[in-house]
Amino acid sequence: MVLQIGINLFLVAAHELGHSLGLFHSDNPETLMYPVYNSVMDLAHFRLSQDDVDGIQSLYGPAPVAPQDPVVPSESSAPELGTPATWDPALFFDAVSTLRGEILFFKDRYLWRRFPWRLQPELHLISVFWPSLPSDLDAAYENSSKDIVFIFKRNKFWAVRGSEGQAGYPKGIHILGFPPTIMKIDAAVSDKEKKKTYFFVEDKYWRFDENSQSMEKGFPRRIADDFSGVELKVDAVLQEFGFFYFFSGSSRFKFDPNAKIVTHILKSNSWLLC
Repeated sequence: MVLQIGINLFLVAAHELGHSLGLFHSDNPETLMYPVYNSVMDLAHFRLSQDDVDGIQSLYGPAPVAPQDPVVPSESSAPELGTPATWDPALFFDAVSTLRGEILFFKDRYLWRRFPWRLQPELHLISVFWPSLPSDLDAAYENSSKDIVFIFKRNKFWAVRGSEGQAGYPKGIHILGFPPTIMKIDAAVSDKEKKKTYFFVEDKYWRFDENSQSMEKGFPRRIADDFSGVELKVDAVLQEFGFFYFFSGSSRFKFDPNAKIVTHILKSNSWLLC
């Protein structure tokens, strides 16, 4: 029901929802995201303009194809041209990160996008989703307060906001405070509440203070000393639901930072519905 008080609450709420999903203002007066409120729009025949649709699909992809009858994976049904298969029990990831509520899983030239509101993840070429980025990444993490995802490969890192690369990148990892002997990052994760970012390199880890923008003293420390039960070879790390999830090969370790124990060990691809 729309309250007749001079403002259409449906249009206002829909416009603000567009912003929360990452859309910016449009210069097309026929769009929902036009900055000036349209009080005479006919709700009985309301439809999103193609400009609005193109904007949201550029961020989240097109609408999913209607599901078909399930198919049991076999060698003949595996994706072609080296595309990684979600059901492969040996699947492991190069990096994992969040992005505005999604979870991104990186593998070779590809990334999966797992949406909280959709069962089936989407597979994309990294070069299509982020044309400025390389493939075969080493690490990634989201700084949600800055709305930026940082991507690492060898001794450089990139910054992206939404689907756009940020100017001034790539930069060298040593500006973060790593010693010259460190030439690549294995994994990274940001603690959203404590404003600390953890960088994992071989059997050690560093902790970076996001407020002071400096590496903390007393690091590196051994992974085994502070994350007991986690495999020393860390491929990726994710923080979700108050836990740290360590990906090592085809295994995922759920680590409780309060109890400082591993509570569950699952397959790395279990979040891809496998």
